[in-house]
Amino acid sequence: MPTSNVGSVTRKTIGLFVCLAYGIAWFLWLPVVLGPKGLHLTRFDASIPVFVSLGTTGPMLASFIAIRMEKGRWAMPSRFFPSIRTRSWLNLFTGPALITIAFVIIPYTICVAPGHKVITLSFLAPLLGVWPNILGGPLEEEFGWRGYLLPRVGARTGNVVAAILVGVAWATWHLPLMLIHLYSVSFWYFLALEVAAAIFASFAYFATGRSILGPVIVHYFYNTCTFMLYTALAGHPLNPSRDVDKIVLLSMIGVAAMTIAVTRGRLGAAPVTKQDLS
Repeated sequence: MPTSNVGSVTRKTIGLFVCLAYGIAWFLWLPVVLGPKGLHLTRFDASIPVFVSLGTTGPMLASFIAIRMEKGRWAMPSRFFPSIRTRSWLNLFTGPALITIAFVIIPYTICVAPGHKVITLSFLAPLLGVWPNILGGPLEEEFGWRGYLLPRVGARTGNVVAAILVGVAWATWHLPLMLIHLYSVSFWYFLALEVAAAIFASFAYFATGRSILGPVIVHYFYNTCTFMLYTALAGHPLNPSRDVDKIVLLSMIGVAAMTIAVTRGRLGAAPVTKQDLS
C-alpha cells in the first residue's frame, strides 16, 4: 500500500476496529446483562462464564476484519511469537514479573502484620487455572487491544500515550460487565487499575519484538493476581491500618510509572512508524 494512503486507511480501520470490538462483545453479553443477573429485563438465565467468554472474542474478530480492510488480505494483526532475539524471549518473563510484584508482592509486604512477612510460593497456585485465566479473555482480547490497536495508535502518539489510551478503551469496553456486578470495585477504580495493567501489557508487546504472546501472558497473570494475592494473605494477620484495595491500586500505578521512567517512555522499543504498518 502506498505510504500516502496508510494514514487515512488506518484512521478508518481504527474506527472500524473499535466499533466492532465493542459491538460484537456487547451484543454477545446482552443475554447476561438483560437477564436475572443484570437488569432483570428477561427471564433467560444466561451462563456468565459462557457468554462473557464469547464476548471476549470481539477484539480478536475485529482485529482480523480491520486488517482485511487495511491490507486487502487476511493477515495477523501482529506477530504471535517474539522476534528471534534472545532478549525478546527473555522479556516474556519481565512483564509478568512486574505485574506480580505490583499486584501481589508489594501489597502483601505492606498489608501483612509485622512478623509475618515471608511469602511462600503456594501463592502461584491460581496460575494453574488455564480457563478462564487464558482462554476466557487474554488469548482472544490481546489480538485486538495490543496486537492491532496499540501499534496503530502508537504510530501517532508514541508508546506511552498509546498504552494509556488503549487502556482506557480496554476498561470502558468492560462497562456492561459492571451491570452484572462481575467486579466488586467502582468503575473509576477499575479504570485506573486497567490503565496501569495496560502499561505492563504494552511493555510486554514492545519488548518482545511486538508480539501478541507477551501481552497474553501479562493479561493471564493480571486476571489471576487477585486470587494470587488472597492466596498469599490467607491465614496471615493483616495490618488493620492498611486498605488492601488501595494499596494494590497505588502499587500498580507506582510500578507502572517506574516502568515508563526506566524505559524512558519507550516501553521497550522505539515507536511504531506508519511505514511499519504499510
